[in-house]
Amino acid sequence: MLNEGTHIDLVTRLRTMSRVLDILVPESTSAALEEADEAALDAVRRRELAEAIMLLEEGVQANPFWLRGYLFLATIYEYTQKAEPAIATLEQGLAMCAGGLRLFSAQRWGETLERINGPVAHGRIRNHLERLRQYERMFRHRLAMLQIRCGNLDEAIEQWSAIEEVHCA
Repeated sequence: MLNEGTHIDLVTRLRTMSRVLDILVPESTSAALEEADEAALDAVRRRELAEAIMLLEEGVQANPFWLRGYLFLATIYEYTQKAEPAIATLEQGLAMCAGGLRLFSAQRWGETLERINGPVAHGRIRNHLERLRQYERMFRHRLAMLQIRCGNLDEAIEQWSAIEEVHCA
């Protein structure tokens, strides 16, 4: 159970993350995922962390590309002092980003893209790629910070190096 100050901090952080993500990486999710998002945040507000974790886990299982769900889930694990599940969750989210980026950079995708006419389609694809890159940076940053707190400095350096490589590319 979280003390009052930590609980308030967690609720505030999740709400702030939600607003910031809406601005930085807006995404069109299904109504079910939006409901899961709100229900999880409400469960945290009511101190029902097990329910919030269950809702978020169900959401990312239903849609593995619901990247916001991984961030929220890892944050709850962090606040409840469960570093290993938080790290595993961030690594899963990072793997989904990498998979999405690989999919879009595949040879066949490039050929398909050439056949798609229209600036709207190209713009949406570019926006999706940029959204994946932004999430990738967020996952790597959070993972590095968590690794540092756990004393896993080599793993943290690896994440920081990957952030630099992505940034320079």
